Amino acid sequence: MTWILFFGLIFMLNFLGLLWCYLRQSDRLTDLIYSLSFLLASVGTLVIQQDFSLAKLLLVTMVSLWSIRLGAYLFIRIHFMKSDKRFDQMRKKFSAIAGFWLLQTISIYIIALPVVFFLNKSIDRLPSLSYLAIGIWAIGWFLESISDYQKFRFRNNPAHKNNFVDVGVWKYLQHPNYLGEILCWVGIWLYTMPYLSGLEWFTIISPLWIIILLVFISGIPLLQKSSAKRYGHLPKYLNYNKKVAKLIPFIW
Repeated sequence: MTWILFFGLIFMLNFLGLLWCYLRQSDRLTDLIYSLSFLLASVGTLVIQQDFSLAKLLLVTMVSLWSIRLGAYLFIRIHFMKSDKRFDQMRKKFSAIAGFWLLQTISIYIIALPVVFFLNKSIDRLPSLSYLAIGIWAIGWFLESISDYQKFRFRNNPAHKNNFVDVGVWKYLQHPNYLGEILCWVGIWLYTMPYLSGLEWFTIISPLWIIILLVFISGIPLLQKSSAKRYGHLPKYLNYNKKVAKLIPFIW
């Protein structure tokens, strides 16, 4: 029953988001619904199970803090941007925008798997790995928070209208917010790992899917292409792109 409710609520939330996006030709709720879906999945499952043990409360707190921070940031950002250029052509055609929302819904299911598995178990202890996992999550959460804040301030300063972000943590990484995102979900999966058994190890697909999306599909490739088009004529950007690591310091 928990699984049916979990999948059903997330599907309904994203389906309503699709209708809003298409009928209103608006992107204002797209990223917010993505973030809130995880909040719904974790808090909803916890409430249904009525098991408020420390281990489960810690996991739900990690997911909730991630969800609330990201959702608030993206909602404020789209308020200033008015629209998301990624969807300018897509949202006009129902099949195209529906394909995006379907991918988003499937991604939510995949990424949330270890959380839901964990919350459906009886947890009576916190092994040492749990504290390491919380530490990794915390580093990721703070890195993502700081980099998003620095980028938002930079973008909303008229003096930087035609410049790329190369201040703060962006001075050392081209995509620090993505590294933070990956660390958050690696930390969450590691937190659940001691309790996995059999086919449940398949939940490793959660952090792997985040990495695949950000490194190979919708994250870095699109931003690198967009930045090259916008700033490729600037010697400063060419030097930055050549010398500054994309995701992992001193490696790549």
